[in-house]
Amino acid sequence: MIEVRNQAALLLAVAAALGAAALGCASDPEPPSACPGGLTASGACAGIPAGALCGGDFCAEGVVCAEVIEVSSDAALSSAAAAARPGACIALGPGAYGPVVLPPGVSLLGRGAGSVSVASVSLAAGDGAVLRGLTVGAGGVQVAGGARARLEAVHVLGSASDGVTLGQGASLDVAASVIEGSARYGLSAFDAVRVTVARSIITGSGGPGLWAQCAGGCDCEAPVELEVEDVILRDNKVVGVSLVGARAAMSAVEVSGNGLRGFDPSGGVSASACATLDATALRIADNSGFGLLIDGASASLGGDEGFEVSGSHPGVWIQNTTAEQTVELRGGVIERNRAIGLGMSGDARGIIIIGMHIAETFADSTTVVVDGNLSQEVVGDGVSWQERAQAAISGLVLSGNGLVSANPSVSPSRRASVLIDGGVGLDSSLADVTLQDGDEAVGIVQQRLPEGGVSPLRGAGAPPLRITPDVLFSVPVAPAIPAALGAP
Repeated sequence: MIEVRNQAALLLAVAAALGAAALGCASDPEPPSACPGGLTASGACAGIPAGALCGGDFCAEGVVCAEVIEVSSDAALSSAAAAARPGACIALGPGAYGPVVLPPGVSLLGRGAGSVSVASVSLAAGDGAVLRGLTVGAGGVQVAGGARARLEAVHVLGSASDGVTLGQGASLDVAASVIEGSARYGLSAFDAVRVTVARSIITGSGGPGLWAQCAGGCDCEAPVELEVEDVILRDNKVVGVSLVGARAAMSAVEVSGNGLRGFDPSGGVSASACATLDATALRIADNSGFGLLIDGASASLGGDEGFEVSGSHPGVWIQNTTAEQTVELRGGVIERNRAIGLGMSGDARGIIIIGMHIAETFADSTTVVVDGNLSQEVVGDGVSWQERAQAAISGLVLSGNGLVSANPSVSPSRRASVLIDGGVGLDSSLADVTLQDGDEAVGIVQQRLPEGGVSPLRGAGAPPLRITPDVLFSVPVAPAIPAALGAP
């Protein structure tokens, strides 16, 4: 059955925190106990709002619609989609529907993800389409190149490929939604224009959780713009978030629990190919691979709201940055990672470390270089400083690194709190560095320093360095940049 209602242009201001009240279903925001998805670092509720979005079977309130077409059967949906004009809204009654291809600027609205499902949704190029209040199944959501659309209170569940795919030049806002159990990417944005994700969850992907990439990399003329706020990315594979030639701002985001993909570890957040990452209140935890990898990219993390990287292998690694790229870590905590807390390598430049705490790095097996050959060795260094990386470090506290092994049957590694291999980059410095809880016993070691090699300048409050031209310890190998998945 199809019923068409003319609707005057009605726009309800959607509150910053999407909840039942923002959708016209209640007068008060839901209490924290009613948050089915989970709370973010800022206390916001991430995920789909509990319950229906309104009291009736058809919900179009809060969306500007030139007309509302009420649909309650598969056949009616096909007819409505074929005839709908830009600005129309198709309101679905409770039930399960097949795949649908929406014309430009046509919206698809359900009363809630628990009562309305669609096999797949394709959004054609055009402006203003809204997908709201429903579950999308194995076909996922495809946003065509050039489209500008919004997903709101949508559950993308069990996609056989990518959960949400953006075409070239597309823009998408995702709010209060869940992308779960996708076979490949949770959300992929290759050569898109802009993506925002807010108060949402991306979880259980067989591949990366969120991948934003400009094909031009460092030569990209228009990087993908990505804004992620109050979002949980959990239990994805390969990497939680990958930024390749993209510009990203992240606030109150959790990236955690990315386990093995086969035998390969999965990382937390990767920024490469001249990407830019600005993040506050970022929490990266319990990943089988690296926590944060900055490779030939710019980044600014922390500040007043800090950041945390924990339970990963290694915690943070910075490499291959140029003189034009700056990586600043300020006011964060890197703790209880495995093998290495912080690594710097690849002739990196422009690293600034201010007011950081690196603590309780677990001694664990990792790949190292010994006499030019790769090997496995138990390592538990707070900082691994290699390959002439240039860094200015101040206000750093190192404590309890290497004291405990990740495997109780393996002895801990007491090598160095900070191991510098070879010379460092010019203008590198150490100031106001505190070694405590066992780190003072092993200290800062600079090995393999050749004649004429550079040591970091020691400012006030910097411990003495133990400097030698000899090889005392093996050198850990840097993590690799995650690779994009091949064609499905």
